Amino acid sequence: MADITPRLTSVKDRITELANLAGSDQAEKARQLAAELSAELDRAMEEASAPQVNASDRGRPLPKAPRHEVGRCPVCSLRTFHFEKGSVRANADAESGYEAFFRCLSCAYEGWVEID
Repeated sequence: MADITPRLTSVKDRITELANLAGSDQAEKARQLAAELSAELDRAMEEASAPQVNASDRGRPLPKAPRHEVGRCPVCSLRTFHFEKGSVRANADAESGYEAFFRCLSCAYEGWVEID
């Protein structure tokens, strides 16, 4: 799975630039909003870079891929929801214990899906 930290950093920089473009009557409010959004992006980057649960902690190896690598997209309903190779991770909330990252090639929807 691609690292999202550069994308989030770019968004953060653009938010700061947008706050600087605000008119004088809304400048302070824009700076406050930019600071809040930047803090939220910082938290997201920290979570994204946090170490994943190790598969050896579960006592079984991490699966390499889901059983079905292509499925129906939950948004556009086309069969273009593709598994992103190398994106399997452990998830304590999932019944199977694992989930994989899928991306729709039609509408660009992205999401984690439980795998068995």
